[in-house]
Amino acid sequence: MIYGKVELFNVEEAVEVPGRAGVLLQRVPEAVRTQLKEGAQGVARRAAGVEIRFVNEGREPAVIELAAYQSPSRILVYAGGHQVKEYAVGPEPLGIEIAYPFPGFLPDAQPVSVKPAYSPRVWRLVAEGGEVHLLSAKGEELRPPQAGETPEKKYLAYGTSITQGVQATSPDLSYIRQAGGRLGLDVLNLGLAGAAHCEQAIADHIAGRGDWDIATLCVSINMLNQGVPVSEFRDKAAYLACTAAARNPDKPVICIGLFPSFADLGLVWPERSPQATADEYRRALREIVEQSGLPNLHYIDGRELLTSWDGLSHDLLHPGNSGMIEIGERLAAFMRPLVHSR
Repeated sequence: MIYGKVELFNVEEAVEVPGRAGVLLQRVPEAVRTQLKEGAQGVARRAAGVEIRFVNEGREPAVIELAAYQSPSRILVYAGGHQVKEYAVGPEPLGIEIAYPFPGFLPDAQPVSVKPAYSPRVWRLVAEGGEVHLLSAKGEELRPPQAGETPEKKYLAYGTSITQGVQATSPDLSYIRQAGGRLGLDVLNLGLAGAAHCEQAIADHIAGRGDWDIATLCVSINMLNQGVPVSEFRDKAAYLACTAAARNPDKPVICIGLFPSFADLGLVWPERSPQATADEYRRALREIVEQSGLPNLHYIDGRELLTSWDGLSHDLLHPGNSGMIEIGERLAAFMRPLVHSR
């Protein structure tokens, strides 16, 4: 969305919150958020791949003022696809000065034979963590990116904390950014940590928003771990997958079965009582796809994407950096012919 002189990417609504300055950069519209389960309502307000984008046509540095609530946030600054700097932001306003650092090679020194996915003239402030508010964007000659300065196609990813990018040490290392980056796609992150319950409100939102070219639905270790029977999972996952695919018949939708986890080892998360096995969830999701009759709906088993147990972090649930990279690489290979066929 365009907000003043900048673009807010992976932001569906800039929300005014009583008692807080600026606007909350929210990944789903408020009308959708309030229909979700209580836990999901909070997670949907947290930044995960939320970006502030702009081009500075002036000579003076831009200054972007931010604040973050509930938990600290990281702000990673990129010139196009090039890493520049990282900041920590909390409830006290932080003004970030945006200018090309030493030695100042960017933005003009680019290989003529390579067209980058993002023009290095496009500044991207990527937010991860708490509830991030934009207070101001100061600069005399700021403008939103134009066509050709950012990727043409967009990849939307819905899922759990794994999709949100928990345990990846940088946003670039999440599996969705690893996959999207290999394919030159902009990434819309709808990961909801601990709260991906395939709810009708989020299904209708994904199906109707119209701004994505390919989508993945990684569902759902949250439902398995929180005791949702396989029959209920089947019903809700079928509505999510079939609604997204049926309302967007020219767009590939990929259902990702559960990644390897503690559940495959017969282990139970503390204070949880699962009512199904990981294989029962995988089988249900595969059958939803096979029985849908929708040619644009696809299935891949998460065990085909993460093949090494060493790719998991200590909790045997969330992939670490190496696991995220492997998933992203294998998922990109699966997605490539689907993206290029459009």
